[in-house]
Amino acid sequence: MNQIIYISIFLLGIFVLAYYRKAKSEKESVKSVNANELVQNEIVHEQLSEKQIEKIKKIQSSFADVYKISLEETITNFKRDQNPDNEIEVWLNMLKAYEKFVSKNGTEIELNKKTEVFKLILMRSMMDEKEAEFETKCTILNKNEIKEIFSYYKIEAKPLLIETK
Repeated sequence: MNQIIYISIFLLGIFVLAYYRKAKSEKESVKSVNANELVQNEIVHEQLSEKQIEKIKKIQSSFADVYKISLEETITNFKRDQNPDNEIEVWLNMLKAYEKFVSKNGTEIELNKKTEVFKLILMRSMMDEKEAEFETKCTILNKNEIKEIFSYYKIEAKPLLIETK
């Protein structure tokens, strides 16, 4: 009986070690890339549903003052995604965090501060809080505001996946 327990513990240890090494190697394969070096994907979906388009319109209009791209460009960008529904959900969660912070701070919040809030949330959607704060290099938001914004966005970071050839 003791031999079975030892063998089970040994096998469990091997499984945990293998899982840890796999997770570690996957994390090590994540690299930062200069956004100016990226080339857009081809359009994957010729059409999006009306429901998707309505959500995209809400996203685009809500971020219009801090993210200056047209509705047509925004729709085209979602058409490039392998899974537009997942990406729409990420953006809706970003929007929720953005609106919660902006509405709490009233109408007096300046555009440059709103823009920094947007950039911080965008970075947070792709990386953990510490990396997002570092990459955003906030000059307007203070530490308490950054912490507050992060408290509004709690979904898992989804890094951009980039195919290399």
